[in-house]
Amino acid sequence: MTKKYAAVYKPLVERLQAETEKEQKKKPDNIKAVKTKLHQLYGAYTQDNAHKKAAAIISALEERRKQDNPSTSERANVCPQYVNEAAVSLLPLHASTKERLPHYAGFYEFILSHTGPVESILDIGCGYNPFSIPLMAGAWAGRFDNEGQSPAAKLKTYHAYDIDTRVADLINRFLVCLSLPPLANCADLAVHVPPHRADIALMCKLIPVLEAQAPGSGFKLARELSARHLLITYPLKSLGGREKGMAKHYAAAFEKALNDGELGEYSCVGQKCIGNEMLYLLSRKKVYH
Repeated sequence: MTKKYAAVYKPLVERLQAETEKEQKKKPDNIKAVKTKLHQLYGAYTQDNAHKKAAAIISALEERRKQDNPSTSERANVCPQYVNEAAVSLLPLHASTKERLPHYAGFYEFILSHTGPVESILDIGCGYNPFSIPLMAGAWAGRFDNEGQSPAAKLKTYHAYDIDTRVADLINRFLVCLSLPPLANCADLAVHVPPHRADIALMCKLIPVLEAQAPGSGFKLARELSARHLLITYPLKSLGGREKGMAKHYAAAFEKALNDGELGEYSCVGQKCIGNEMLYLLSRKKVYH
């Protein structure tokens, strides 16, 4: 496997290799098939040197945290201005969040208008989306008062899952700068269901990727999550900017899954196009306790 995919979660690579070995008789064909799948899952969205650039931005934020809190505790705060600036610099380094960046205000306004304030978020197939936390009104900015004492925002935990070990590490460092617990991990989401309960689970542009790898796996994952609310989004254009009938195709697939019960105990309570993304907000019919 090439250096480009060296940081990809190994159990995922091993599963893809095992699956393609059954499909391909020649080893070169097997390697090519695995690389193609990894490109669809990961490579198409990541810029060259993106993680190095992200690491430099986060290192500067960590240094700022130390300067502002010389006798620092784990709950040491960073000035919202610096966190916001870091977020705006980090998000363009990933294709998906670069596209969403001009629309994050409306993105979170739509979500929170249906869910109300949230204490826990589960972000599945997250990419760089956790870096947008500072752009979520009320989630972090002003999280503590001027003395760094009393909590002023609801968000307490942010579980994030990606297939790149470097992404998980970067997110954890960023979460610590926000005085949030470092809860980013890696997983093969086609076969692993994150066990955490959350006020909302985010599946941003993830279902098409999973469905392309294993039909039915995307909706199966959504159905098995332990979340009060669920956000499913679809791209309306390709990464190259072409529409290709994507809106009609994905809308039909979602409606079919909803009507056929593939989304389990969720019902759709909101739908909106924001930027080049279709958002569906679902709520669980029977709330767990």
